[in-house]
Amino acid sequence: IIDFSWFYFIGKTKLNLSFKETGRLTLTMFNKLYGHYKSNWDLEMRLTKANMTYAEAFIKSQKDEEWF
Repeated sequence: IIDFSWFYFIGKTKLNLSFKETGRLTLTMFNKLYGHYKSNWDLEMRLTKANMTYAEAFIKSQKDEEWF
């Protein structure tokens, strides 16, 4: 049994979509959007824990790639 209320809850609260917009998404598109949301949230939490900005993280990533 699929609980569609979870899809509407995530669409409304996390993806900031209306119920109508959420209902019109295909399951594949919903999963892709939700996956991107989770990846972005993970990155923001890591930056918060490390007390870094996006710019600092970008500079650090560039330095890490230099030794290749």
